Amino acid sequence: MFKKTILVAALGAISAGAYAADVELYGVVDTGLKYTHEKWQEKSAAGKYTEKDQSFTMESGTNSATRFGLRGSEDLGNGLKVGFKLENGFSSDTGALGENRIFGREASVNVSGDFGTVYAGRMGILRSDTGSVGFYGAMASAFGSGWSDNIAGHTFVMADYVSRRDNVLTYVSPEFAGTTLYAQYAMGGDDKIGSENKTTADRYAAIGAKWAGGPFEVGALVDWQNKSNADVKIGQETLPRSGYSIKDAYTVNLAGSYDCGFAKTYLALQYFKDANDVAGLIPKAASIVGDKDAEQVMRLLTVTGYGVHLSTAFDALGGSWKAGIGYMDGDADLHFADTKGFNGDVKAYTASVGYEYALSKRTMVYTGMGYTQRELDVTFTNALDNSKNTVKGFDFAMGLVHRF
Repeated sequence: MFKKTILVAALGAISAGAYAADVELYGVVDTGLKYTHEKWQEKSAAGKYTEKDQSFTMESGTNSATRFGLRGSEDLGNGLKVGFKLENGFSSDTGALGENRIFGREASVNVSGDFGTVYAGRMGILRSDTGSVGFYGAMASAFGSGWSDNIAGHTFVMADYVSRRDNVLTYVSPEFAGTTLYAQYAMGGDDKIGSENKTTADRYAAIGAKWAGGPFEVGALVDWQNKSNADVKIGQETLPRSGYSIKDAYTVNLAGSYDCGFAKTYLALQYFKDANDVAGLIPKAASIVGDKDAEQVMRLLTVTGYGVHLSTAFDALGGSWKAGIGYMDGDADLHFADTKGFNGDVKAYTASVGYEYALSKRTMVYTGMGYTQRELDVTFTNALDNSKNTVKGFDFAMGLVHRF
């Protein structure tokens, strides 16, 4: 892959005591077309309500996130190095800035030596497949974290997946006997709930390990979210403290892959406890009742359950094929005193297939399709309030990816 090196002196980053320094510009542009069909249905004592939507649009980043960035390092001598990574995400179909940030994908600095590497800044979580430290996602699914909403990877049937966080400290150990250890802590404050590293913020921590040997690769990870104890507000009303409780969340994750030569097979498993978001419930709820109210309500709604995803990748017809299926099952609980007799059952399903064909070392074309289904069955002591909600989605996409 071509690498464009920029003289550090031109950036004013050279140090008189440095032994060596470099800065690299890199990027990916992914532009394509996507057809989407979605159907949402609610059944209750009041009757049945159905809403459908379909679209054919130009999209950015379906297969690979469109981005550009700067990364570099400086050799300090005595086995020490300092590095940085600044990565911007944008939409190649419109030129719009991603996440309303200059460097929303990553903005980090690191120090490395015989002890390992310590990172600080905004970066991907260990459970992701993105950035400098996201190791788990790439070994959990042939689709990574997924191509689109409905051409999904393992994360669709897993809980509490947020790809990046602010104010993060991460440690990555040196590799020994094929094993690498990871630890991460995020101080919160990035979701505008509470103050950074205070009990009013959503703080996050994770530990994990990866082992690779021959055709096998195995990863394990446990993460935990210390949820904000800030007041819950619905509209202009602040709920009384005696009327609700906030439950911290954690997940236990295990993934592995086996390369038999003609195909590589992936398996990902997760157990989650008191998770707030499963199968994208927050985005769906936000589209109905508004972002702020949905986020507040979902702080009181937790789900406990499990998810499993199986996928494979193999070469055929001159290119690379991917296929995957996933399932999730969970029990929902609403921690609100005024809601008695609440029971919720959450299920999610996904099936996806994709194909990639390389035109050169830096350019490829792709196509894929996927189906997802989410179900939320809610029952109350008063059966008249019961409801069955189902969301079904289908995507067909094609596009071109160029790397530089």
